[in-house]
Parts: sequence; structure tokens; C-alpha cells
Amino acid sequence: MLITSTQAWADTENIRDGAYLDIGIGLGVESDPFIFDDENDSGFDLYINGRYQKYGFFVEFPHGTSKQQATVLSLGYNFLNTDNWAYDLQLAMNHRDLDHILPESHINSRRVSHSKLGLRILGDFDNTHLKLIVAGASGDPDGGLYTSAWLSQNYNFYNWNVYASFGVEYRNKDVVNYFYGINEIEGLAYYRGEAGFEYTGQVGASYPINEDWVFEGFIRTTLLPSGVSESPLVDGNKVAEAALVVKYVF
Repeated sequence: MLITSTQAWADTENIRDGAYLDIGIGLGVESDPFIFDDENDSGFDLYINGRYQKYGFFVEFPHGTSKQQATVLSLGYNFLNTDNWAYDLQLAMNHRDLDHILPESHINSRRVSHSKLGLRILGDFDNTHLKLIVAGASGDPDGGLYTSAWLSQNYNFYNWNVYASFGVEYRNKDVVNYFYGINEIEGLAYYRGEAGFEYTGQVGASYPINEDWVFEGFIRTTLLPSGVSESPLVDGNKVAEAALVVKYVF
């Protein structure tokens, strides 16, 4: 009976089961207002967008040209699907790691982002795509809350795929202060920020060179909330990025 039940479970495939992978190299430029973060994303960069799902369990590596969630790796379970909606339990980061070499003290103030469990809802309506996320996030003392909503639209023009996306991300003050707060011992003015919304817009276009190779270009701009932009670690409220990418689709 146990063997029969196990075989029946194994034979039940999820409609989203499958695999996808594209790997590309691109030349890009990025400007950001993070003063003491040595990370420089201008120049050549590797873009990898991959996903594998079996029996509802999935692993994702979303380091492609569309950054709609700041995570290196995503694990989860797709527990429900309808005609237009998919529901996932997802374990992912919701902010990138930050390394700040602080002035005077020269302390490496490292802010590590940990993966947290959340609910992700995906909606697909022909060329219109929705993504909704409610999840935990690294916070101070660890009460981080992250929510986001993304809307994407695709257009086909001859062989070109033209797309646009807009997203709103919310992080509570525990997340803001975990990554951008300053304590008195760090050599900068003490700072605590408030919760806020982050807005990201992206436009791009891709063109198939042949059956396997694709050319893509995009421009993306993010407006930071005041709780982030007013931190002594930040000088400005905008992150801008553009790149030209050639990628291979497996």
C-alpha cells in the first residue's frame, strides 16, 4: 500500500514542472548612491536566469536581466495552480548583502541578507504578468517584513520582443535600519529610518539572433524611499542601470 501511494504521488506531475536556463554576458553601466559600498557593477557582467521544478518543488537562480527580487537563490514549493494564477511558498532573500567600509574607523560594516519564507502569487494573462510577494526579511532585531507587487507587459513587433515592467516594494523600518541604520560606535551620525516604498521601472527589448542566441538591451531605474536615501550611508535617492547582453538559451 505504501509503495502504491508513493508511486501515485511520483506520477502526479505539476503543470509548471520543467526547466529553463539562459546564460549571457553583457556590458553595462550602473550608478548608485551608496557611498561606502565598494561594489561596482559597471563593466562586463554575467547574467544567469535558471529555473527547475519537479513535483511542485523548485529551485531558481534569478540573476538575469530582470531583477524583480533581490535574491541570489530561491527555493520553494508550487502548491496550487489555476488557469491564470500560480501560488508558491518561497524561501528567498529580499535585499542584497551590503558591505560598507566606514570612514575614520575603517570598520567593515557588513549587512548580511538571510533567506526568509514567504508567499508568492504569479498571474499570467497572455502578454500581461503579475507578481505579488509577502515575506519575511532580514531586520533589526529580526522583525523584517517585505511585500512587493510587479506588473509586466510584453509586445511583439516583427521579431522583436519589447517589454516594460513596474514594481513597488515595501520594507518595514526593521529592514531599513538593519541595512541602513547607523549605531553610535560606527563613526557616523546615529541614524534610524522609517519604513517606505521603493519604485522600479524597466524597459527593454530582445531579438533572437538564431534558435539559441538572443540579443537584449534594457534600462532600469529605482527610486529609493526616504528612510534609505537619508541614511549617512547614502547620497541620493536613485539607482540607474543599463546594459547590452548576448545570451544563450538552453
